[in-house]
Amino acid sequence: MQVWIFCVIFAKENNKRHLTNVTRLLFILLLVWMLPASAQKKFSIVKMQVERLSDLNVPRIGHKVFCVGGEVVAAGGHTSGFVPTATAEYYRDGAWHLMTTTYTHDQGGLMTTPEGGVLLFGGHEKELGIGQTFTLERYDPAAHRFTGYGCLELKRCMANALPLDSGRVVVSGNWYHDDAIEIYDGSRQNKFLKPVAQHRSLPHILRTARDNAIIFSAFDIHANPFDTIIIDRLKGESFTAPLFDTWRPYPYPVGYSGACSIGNEAGGEYVNLIQVMRGDSAMAIAQVKGEDFSLLQTTAPIPMRSQWGRIEWFCHILADKTMGRAYIEGYGEDRGDHRIYVVAIDYKKSPAPITLYYSEPQDSVGRCQPVLTGDGNLMLVGGVLEHNNNYDAASTVFLLHVPPNGQAPAAASISLWVWIGLASLTVVAVVAVVMAMRRRCRKSKAADEETSTNCVYEELMVHLCEYMEKEKPFLISHLKIDDVAKAMNSNRTYISNTIKATRGITFSQFLNHYRVEYSKELLRLNKDIRISEVWPSAGFSNETSFFRTFKSVTGVSPKEWKSQ
Repeated sequence: MQVWIFCVIFAKENNKRHLTNVTRLLFILLLVWMLPASAQKKFSIVKMQVERLSDLNVPRIGHKVFCVGGEVVAAGGHTSGFVPTATAEYYRDGAWHLMTTTYTHDQGGLMTTPEGGVLLFGGHEKELGIGQTFTLERYDPAAHRFTGYGCLELKRCMANALPLDSGRVVVSGNWYHDDAIEIYDGSRQNKFLKPVAQHRSLPHILRTARDNAIIFSAFDIHANPFDTIIIDRLKGESFTAPLFDTWRPYPYPVGYSGACSIGNEAGGEYVNLIQVMRGDSAMAIAQVKGEDFSLLQTTAPIPMRSQWGRIEWFCHILADKTMGRAYIEGYGEDRGDHRIYVVAIDYKKSPAPITLYYSEPQDSVGRCQPVLTGDGNLMLVGGVLEHNNNYDAASTVFLLHVPPNGQAPAAASISLWVWIGLASLTVVAVVAVVMAMRRRCRKSKAADEETSTNCVYEELMVHLCEYMEKEKPFLISHLKIDDVAKAMNSNRTYISNTIKATRGITFSQFLNHYRVEYSKELLRLNKDIRISEVWPSAGFSNETSFFRTFKSVTGVSPKEWKSQ
């Protein structure tokens, strides 16, 4: 308190600007002093035991890992050098036992039938992640045998599947190839059910009723994020969820869709958990009850950093219904942080407690979707040794022990010095607020003007998109921004500023986006159309501009896109 009185006297003897600076300094110092004494952690931090198990016989990426009959199985994928492998392995008695698969299923899908069977489907056709396949294969856990079983309706890669009560299995999703919804009903040939509102990769498929489901994803078949996320119903029309106006589904590889279910489906309760992101720095848990999307109330946000640096959450939610817990696994993202992280959400409590598990630094850990073992722990099997590098596959296997023993610590007792500090902090805060009021009033007017401008831009962009989609002026190769401004009863400056403020691109890039999408529709709907007929029909002024722009937007040439 003597320090505070001295600072005030000193400041009065100078001027008001000094008082403001001293107030700020005192506020910060007292806040820093108070936090260790009075703060209460909102989530537990627990050191996790990690057990290094026997290595795989074959290093793997893009494989499927599942637990059936008490055994963990790793099947298919590609090995070092980005070469697909038609092998699988099951873990028993401390060792991995090699099996042969009929197909490789590199980046393929996994489905479990209501009878407890396992089916693998689709995947890349060739090495280096090229193409898709129609393949469908059955696994017999008792005999440890894979058998080529049937054929998908569409050749697929990076797809997903989910069983219904009727015994049918929904299949959807694709990669650089058209998507649709198809059904596996036990026969050797899957059946087309309906088209999709958006062609998706790695979709979520969630049960909403006894024989119905919803399908959605954050990305299209070329890994481009959707501007608006449309949700397909298995039965019924597509719709949008207001939650996705602010939050977006987490984009990392989806495992088996049914792994995130927390409801009592036998009793007609269909509830799932998914991660959602706001920007790249905030993660939350969304609860999906039937078709209702809302945020799950937790004691703290999902931690994005540890004391060693930023955490890269790599997998989708695994729910353990027996324990009433859901898990997300991740890795240290900063250089030198070789730790494994797991966040546990005790979803049966409200708000749901959060526990952050961390390991000691580990060598040769592969990034992959973990599997929930029969004893409630997590197993990491193979995966990507270096982020986004498909050529160096891991053969390492780690068992992560995540017992539910991390409870939030009790609040620290508040001593007399804490109360004195609180009183001092209150005085400092009052002075700081008074001094800040004048500055805030001056800034308020400028902020209101900026908000008003943003609203005008958003409204004009809505009308501009409607004009583009309805009138299709972009099909005119010599279209100028003045032409659009005249048609919109606006001026070129407003049009240009609107596109830059809302989309971050130029008017030319804005037009080319529509022209590329129109070109794709021509190629998709007219199988025999020549490339030389496409670019003038889509509004491009010359063939060179068409090829350069098309590849810039899609990542492939028009011929490659057409062949895919």
